[in-house]
Amino acid sequence: MSNIGKLVKLKRLEKNMKQDELCRGICTPSYLSRIENNLVIADDGLYTLLFERLGINYRLIGQNSSLVDSRIENWYRNLLEMNEGNEDIEELKEFAQIAGEESYSKFQIVYCRYLLIKNDMEEADKLINTLRQVIPCDTNRNFFLLANVLLLFYIKKNDFVKAIETGEKLIKQHGYECLGRKLELGIFYYNLALSYKNLYYYELASSYVKRALSIFKDEYLLERALACHIILGTCYNNLGKFQDSLDTYQLAERILDYLPKEEHKKYRFAINNNLGNCFEFQGKYLEAVNYYIEATKYLTYQDPNNAILNLIRCYYTLGDFSNAKKWIQKARSNDSGMIPEKFDIQYKVFETIMADNLTVECMIDIQKLSIDYFLSMNDWMLTAYYSKLFASLYESNNLYKQANSMYKLALQIRNENIQGENEE
Repeated sequence: MSNIGKLVKLKRLEKNMKQDELCRGICTPSYLSRIENNLVIADDGLYTLLFERLGINYRLIGQNSSLVDSRIENWYRNLLEMNEGNEDIEELKEFAQIAGEESYSKFQIVYCRYLLIKNDMEEADKLINTLRQVIPCDTNRNFFLLANVLLLFYIKKNDFVKAIETGEKLIKQHGYECLGRKLELGIFYYNLALSYKNLYYYELASSYVKRALSIFKDEYLLERALACHIILGTCYNNLGKFQDSLDTYQLAERILDYLPKEEHKKYRFAINNNLGNCFEFQGKYLEAVNYYIEATKYLTYQDPNNAILNLIRCYYTLGDFSNAKKWIQKARSNDSGMIPEKFDIQYKVFETIMADNLTVECMIDIQKLSIDYFLSMNDWMLTAYYSKLFASLYESNNLYKQANSMYKLALQIRNENIQGENEE
């Protein structure tokens, strides 16, 4: 059991114990540190005392490790397939502890994924901090699993920069593809593509989602393939490949026919909303409006703010302020709870610039509020879009200095940060 020291460290960190607290009366803290880092192998009597303080029978460690490992892997497979099964988690935890460090670390990683599925972010965060200290970046199964859990964790926190850093760190490990089953690799590529897409790196996103799509098609995982088509269509759209985008959404529609009826509505929203994007980007605003309105029929299955903002933006561009204001009122009256700040500020922008008594002072105030917020959030796409919007408004009011400043900001943002057109 060459990694016995890591099990000591993992259990100590889990119990929130200091080194001197664990080793008091047994050995020195410096010697315990060497044990935990596998620099020395102590005698059985010392291990017995350390594990007794940690609540584990040392004599049982390592027994039935292969059976425990198989059980953990089966639990993980069920979680990926969205099937919780009937695993006794507490019992498995006890068995994993005595099976050794590798098995217990794997249990903790899989348990962390279980917490993420349950949206218990606080507990997942604590566990991830512990696992990072004991699992090195290496070409092994546990690091592969941890990297995938971290990727999902950061996606759920909307921290796509760290998600990408985590994914790329795994890709740098030679032979990482051999560490996971096809389904696991497909999910990994999909999540990495999703992260790149959300940071507007559409070429990289399309590259990874194609890898995921290839795996899911080969495995006949139609719902996952459909999700890939939606991301791919978004990437094509933002790269100006409009026909490819339309073709991709048509394929998504065909796949949808093979899925259970109860799954259709949530995908109908995504397909119609993205088709609206495709026509809007081509300047075909009336066609875009038709698709966005179709998408709003399924708002109970998605966050309504994206589709509503799409409609407001199109109606505003068409000069149809009446309908634009109607949809702002609908957003404000939505019963789903507080409007996220990102959307609330955009609603305020349109409310202000469509006001009958719009003044230059009001225009400048909302411009500073919104642009400063988008910059603080590093949201380059919204910064660029609204910079151009305000530039046009300033220009129409003969405020050429302010207009020039906004155009310059939009150009700077586009040159430095943006890989494609605005998706929203």
